[in-house]
Amino acid sequence: MSINVLIVDDSLSACRVLSRHFLLLDVDKVEFCRDARSAIRTLSKYKDDYQIVVVDLHMPEVDGIEFLMRLSKMDFKGGIIIASAMESRIVEAASQLVEASKLRLLGALMKPVTTEQLRVCVERYRLMAFQGNGVSQKGQMSIDEIRRAINSNKVIPYYQAQVDISSGQIKGFEVLCRLQQGTRLQLITPDKFIEVAESNNALNSLTTKLLNSAIPEWALISQFDSCQQCRLSINLTPKQLNQSGWHTRLMQYCEQNLLSPSRLTVEITENQVLDKQRQHSSISQLRMNRIGVAIDDFGTGYTNLSQLCTLPISELKLDRSLVHGIHKDPVSQTILRSMQAIGSKLGIHLVAEGVEDIHDLNYLEQIEDISLQGYLICRPKPYSELVRWLKARERLLQA
Repeated sequence: MSINVLIVDDSLSACRVLSRHFLLLDVDKVEFCRDARSAIRTLSKYKDDYQIVVVDLHMPEVDGIEFLMRLSKMDFKGGIIIASAMESRIVEAASQLVEASKLRLLGALMKPVTTEQLRVCVERYRLMAFQGNGVSQKGQMSIDEIRRAINSNKVIPYYQAQVDISSGQIKGFEVLCRLQQGTRLQLITPDKFIEVAESNNALNSLTTKLLNSAIPEWALISQFDSCQQCRLSINLTPKQLNQSGWHTRLMQYCEQNLLSPSRLTVEITENQVLDKQRQHSSISQLRMNRIGVAIDDFGTGYTNLSQLCTLPISELKLDRSLVHGIHKDPVSQTILRSMQAIGSKLGIHLVAEGVEDIHDLNYLEQIEDISLQGYLICRPKPYSELVRWLKARERLLQA
């Protein structure tokens, strides 16, 4: 695989240092531009010749933010690395801009940048390019493809553990949806089908099919010693909450599989405002039936502190944007401490999502009464792999 890198930085010394780092990483070619205008002209003609673009944020005339916006309009297909000496909140804001656009973020790095940090970014690009040859990195699935997957039992549950690091106990698992297209082994992640399914009234069928597989598997997972008190979390959208009957349906699943409703949690995504009476009623009905209710991706959507005080939720999941870089971000640390205090008074348990950095993990290990979820804790796994992971974990704890 050919990898050519373009560095965009007004500092000649920074360009030279970054070039030396990249040349240690077995890339094919490294070039640099000293200003964004030159880089835009180069990429306008030869954008397909570069697989990775590294950009500084603080540059004269056209800054890094404006450059990224123009790069998005050019439909650049490669990977982006932000490398900046600006404060972490600005770098994080720029990374969110990239993720919200058509661009693909490989890393948001604070200068001085190390060879190892760039190595991780290059490996992310290689993985991204590899997946681009399979199903998961294609554009959105069509509704016909989604319905074929549903009707042919190609809806696959994946499970990701939530762990209390201070005690080492598994607190629960979130069930995640994957779709298999035809006979291909590469499974498709929700970002490629959820919006299409919801806009075409197929989300209930998709959720039902997922639960038909996940709940019986969960009954077997629960037999492990380390999982006997764990909870299973499933996802429902506000639109689904606006429909009647979901609490009854979930109670039936529990009854059929001899599971206590108190060990089931419904995660509500924050992509819409929770302000309709039907939605509030559904949340109350779930809680009256001892089913937990979590606000997912808190910090990115519409839920406010007033709603936390009035809605009978049991769990709050802090979005990865609040967790990423928390070890060096006093603002995120203050938000976490504040939410922990509020949660303690309201009886709301906190879960930190997207734990992927060892330094963030080390910081979060010092926090009491919080569960962690992310790739450093446990990657999402299908049932068979999860069973192997649990067996290996139990052997390790017994050793």
